[in-house]
Amino acid sequence: MKLSHLAWYVVVPLVALAPLGARVLTRPAPRQHALGDDMVKTGRELFTRDWTANDPMSPGGDGLGPVFNAKSCVACHHQGGVGGGGGLQHNVTTFVVRPPGRASGPAREGVVHARATRPEFRETLKQVHPELPDISQPTLAMLLPAFEGHPQKEQIQFPDGVHVSQRNTPALFGAKLIDELPEWVIIANEKTQRAKHGMIPTGSEDKPVGRAMRLADGRIGRFGWKAQSASLSDFVQAACANELGLGNPGQAQPKPLSRPDSPTAALDLTALQCDQLTEFIASLPSPVERTPAGAADRDVRAGKRHFHDAGCAGCHTPNVGSVTGIYSDLLLHRMGQDLVGGGSYNQPPPPSPSISPGEEVRPDEWRTPPLWGVADSAPYMHDGRAATLEQAIRMHKGQAAASSARFAGLAPGEQGQLIAFLISLRAP
Repeated sequence: MKLSHLAWYVVVPLVALAPLGARVLTRPAPRQHALGDDMVKTGRELFTRDWTANDPMSPGGDGLGPVFNAKSCVACHHQGGVGGGGGLQHNVTTFVVRPPGRASGPAREGVVHARATRPEFRETLKQVHPELPDISQPTLAMLLPAFEGHPQKEQIQFPDGVHVSQRNTPALFGAKLIDELPEWVIIANEKTQRAKHGMIPTGSEDKPVGRAMRLADGRIGRFGWKAQSASLSDFVQAACANELGLGNPGQAQPKPLSRPDSPTAALDLTALQCDQLTEFIASLPSPVERTPAGAADRDVRAGKRHFHDAGCAGCHTPNVGSVTGIYSDLLLHRMGQDLVGGGSYNQPPPPSPSISPGEEVRPDEWRTPPLWGVADSAPYMHDGRAATLEQAIRMHKGQAAASSARFAGLAPGEQGQLIAFLISLRAP
């Protein structure tokens, strides 16, 4: 039987769209699990606990340390409530050392921990490179060239091939929703941005086309400033080991820079304790949108329009999949040479054979930080160099330069409205 001319207009689109429809119907739903009250309660106790060396809560290992940055999770995660961000005094110092004259290739990476349980374990910049000062906790001003609020006279001069930077403490509110997102949702953001800009490759230096962080094991990164953790559990275990020195099944505790060959210690946390900590963090509520005191609803609404018109929402996407009000695409974006930072908790694993060297995370690439709760998470940028939201916007370069320029082109009152909108994004 022959189809009529009109019927072909129906059949052809159906055949063309069938594969897409099949993919949509077979896509995995968000991972969801109910939180156990007892797990959450115990996890909160572990999160707020002041750990000690040879702590009775870690009978299998040595407890706190031997090198660490804080004695508790809440010491750094407290702004806007337990689980929030932290100030400059809690920044983590990271380093990258490459052979002189090489901009890429194998590097020595790690953290200079601010504290140690014994004097002989103390870590300093001098142990990273002999030409650096003998200090454990440099201020941010020491690591940056001159800019607003950071005088040039304090800057440390780094030898060729040495880069030291810092990371500011991120807030953890709403982490469960991010953890439950299917990977395809994040990958879809990457494809959408490419399509919007003529299918140019990801990693452009000036077009806001981000990319999903594909880890060596093939999973998609979603947590951390470099999207280095694929799950909330991975993120928690890495932080426990490297911030508190609590070795666990997912991450060994770091060895002091002065004792790289020291024997590996027994685990300080069990898998159950790690799960309890993860459950507590997963129980933290999501941030909210609330008109700030002294602001008018109409100004907040106008500011939201300016936020979209300036292009900010291109990367700080309001919704990702089922997660509403997150204001992030969870992708890596290049932010320009003024905003570079390398280093990792430990020597990074070898890349996946399916990942080319150009796909490894670049020093100027950062995961778009979710803006929900941003009003209660100062300072801003990956290292806290911006004291205010306005400063943070003006520091956006690279793929975000055009949006920053559009903000600068707004009338002062319109800029104030945009900031009023951002200040409406509050911690829960």
